[in-house]
Amino acid sequence: MTNNLIIARYLNERLPFHYGWLIVFAAGTTTFARMAPSVTTLAVFVSPMADEFGWSRTVIAGAVSVGALSSILVSPIVGWAIDRFGSRLILAGSMLVLGLAVASLAWATVPASFYIGFATGRIIFHVPVQIGTGALIARWFVEKQGRAIGVIYMAGAVGGIVTVQIAALGISHWSIGAAWISLGVSVLVVAFLPSALLIVDRPQELGLEPYGHVPPSQSTSLSQNPTQSQDMATLSQRDWTLREAMGTKTLWALIGVFGTLLMIQAGISVHVGAFYQDQGLSLTVVAMAITIHGIFNAFGSLIWGNVIDRVPIRLAIAGLMMLSAGTTLAILKVDSAFAAYAASGVFGVVAAGGNVLPPVAYASYFGHRYIGSIRGMSEIGVQVGQSIGSVLSGLIYDLNGSYSAAFLTFTVLGFLSSFAIYTFIPPNADSWKSVETR
Repeated sequence: MTNNLIIARYLNERLPFHYGWLIVFAAGTTTFARMAPSVTTLAVFVSPMADEFGWSRTVIAGAVSVGALSSILVSPIVGWAIDRFGSRLILAGSMLVLGLAVASLAWATVPASFYIGFATGRIIFHVPVQIGTGALIARWFVEKQGRAIGVIYMAGAVGGIVTVQIAALGISHWSIGAAWISLGVSVLVVAFLPSALLIVDRPQELGLEPYGHVPPSQSTSLSQNPTQSQDMATLSQRDWTLREAMGTKTLWALIGVFGTLLMIQAGISVHVGAFYQDQGLSLTVVAMAITIHGIFNAFGSLIWGNVIDRVPIRLAIAGLMMLSAGTTLAILKVDSAFAAYAASGVFGVVAAGGNVLPPVAYASYFGHRYIGSIRGMSEIGVQVGQSIGSVLSGLIYDLNGSYSAAFLTFTVLGFLSSFAIYTFIPPNADSWKSVETR
């Protein structure tokens, strides 16, 4: 028996609640820590780094794209590894790598070294944390999956607030290097031990059933919520393999829509700090706006967690895309501190939806046994979207001296995606039979 199982069994015998909620805590520390190389944190560094090193905004934003493109290669492997070896090993190892990578940016004074360190952090941000935490919740929760994921990403939102403040204080009072070192140390302090010692991959290892599990003999329906169960009924009963899932329209629809959402978010988030400063706002106002973004992201995670437990998944996704488009258009009108705070708050709610909805949607439609491999494939769409979004905004700015064309493009894509989701066809047994016989 491993040390973490000894600790987990000791705690499980004494906890007044289901151990799954301790899994939520431990997973939450990794989403907190992953925000060290987030695009909102990078937004604080864009102008100072451009001034100190003479790099263009496109060059700095390019590190986000390099991380996303690198993640495309890593994602399927990590997804397979999570199914094979479990989330605990992958998450704990990832936190160690993340802390060292972020701290190494203190010595990154040329684009190549900055790209290596930051892209490594972005790979951790994109792949093992996203897939690993989602797989854990899918395996530990039958009921309240949305709320569990919401709490995890609320921790991530709080992490975003803290990392932005660490970065702003480090840059303002010491140096860019001191800010990066502080962020790297915070990752190791917050997340490494909880992920290594508290995470257990499956409830059966502790003699438990998933939270809300109902034995088949006692089950009279797929869900206590008939509205939601109609939208995901055919898939909640079984686990789909990656090959089976790839034969459905649903997987590709989810990949396309969530990829577009993250393209919009990256295209806005990486550059929003610089955009606000271009509008005449101070670095202090920018830091506060990004902090407000994080606060609303935290509350938004809980809101979306409750929404996804109560309404059909595609309706929630369509609403999210509509809100994303409207918020992007509103950001273009920002010309005061109050407007920046308001727009950042709503955009924080949008970002929360982009975190909470995907893991619940994939697990609801495709089950949990092979969720690592399926998420490993689906994250490719997210990474392609993010790599396009951040560079597109930077390139358009460098060519035109304005972000207007980029932000308007994102607005149109958001509205189109919201409309397109209504053609979303959930996979069912008949659709798989047709794939199987082809």
